[in-house]
Amino acid sequence: MLSPLFSHRELSVFSDTYRDAEQGFLGALAALGHASRLRTLPYEGLGPDGEPLATQRVWIGDGDADQVLVLLSAVHGVEGFSGSAIQQDLVRRLASGQVMLPQGLAVVLVHAVNPWGFAWCRRVDEQGIDINRNFVDFSQPPPDNPGYRQLARALVPEQGMPDPADPQLAAYLAEHGQYQFELAVSGGQYEFADGLFYGGLAECQARANMEILLAELDCGNRALAVVDLHTGLGPYGHGEIICDHSPDSPGMEAARRWYGDAVTVPESGASCSVPKTGLLDFAFHQRMGPHSCYVTLEFGTYPISELMRCLREDHSVRRPGQEPFTDPRAEQVREQLKQMFYPAEPQWQSLVLFRGRQVIQLAVQGLMHG
Repeated sequence: MLSPLFSHRELSVFSDTYRDAEQGFLGALAALGHASRLRTLPYEGLGPDGEPLATQRVWIGDGDADQVLVLLSAVHGVEGFSGSAIQQDLVRRLASGQVMLPQGLAVVLVHAVNPWGFAWCRRVDEQGIDINRNFVDFSQPPPDNPGYRQLARALVPEQGMPDPADPQLAAYLAEHGQYQFELAVSGGQYEFADGLFYGGLAECQARANMEILLAELDCGNRALAVVDLHTGLGPYGHGEIICDHSPDSPGMEAARRWYGDAVTVPESGASCSVPKTGLLDFAFHQRMGPHSCYVTLEFGTYPISELMRCLREDHSVRRPGQEPFTDPRAEQVREQLKQMFYPAEPQWQSLVLFRGRQVIQLAVQGLMHG
């Protein structure tokens, strides 16, 4: 009864830096040998120690498989510590024979979708773009968010640090309620490049790399179970399965069959997340066939008020184009943001690994049995 749920070696899949996470991931792959095929997509720019950046795509199993499990990490860079650990844990278990791929199933791992944010411990990329708001049609006028426009300079002042108890934010919250407040702040905006949840005005590097991988996946001719690994929202250590497929769509029906009542839907108001624009989900939705689904596995950390405070301070101190960040508060901001999205504590790590394994198993069962 007193033996640990996970051994020290099992928990060693968690890393403290992007470089260590990438090396650990690639090291685990080496044990698979020819069972895996690696493609490296270089990423322009460098990490804080001058290290090169890249997104790694790994295909494990039959290249012609009709069913494919896809695991994505670090869409929001700093959230990659847990996503990388779950991916590495699966690779280790496959290499040791602890788990085996069913006939007809392949696994695709996309390690570090946003390697710049992972390396610098930011949610955004080098342009300040939130990758998970960038998947919109830029040939059309960008989506409008009047709520964010109203709150923009209260959230991230042009100069100085944000006020945690800003009266303008408090007044908006009192008038519109928590749901509408979160929708305005985090739903996505395309006007303030130094602001929160900025979707950009053109395709970013990470999106360009994902478009390459989407084409390789041939989504319309396969059954896909995509699990996008995130952290931040919800109770500490809880892994919520969030589905942004349209109501009554085949993707939503698949999610309900595969994951049962654990699935939450942002549009219903019952999820820790609110509906958002420009999600990577939508790029997959457009290409998926009727026997596929995409879910986000979101691991909770700390109260949203604390997360928002840290994000506002991060955007005030570490603005796009300033790296290396020389503001004397930059290191403190980096450390607190990392803590907010990656509590490097064995209890939290164990919850993440357990739930990660569970959701992977549910996804595979769903793929194999419909």
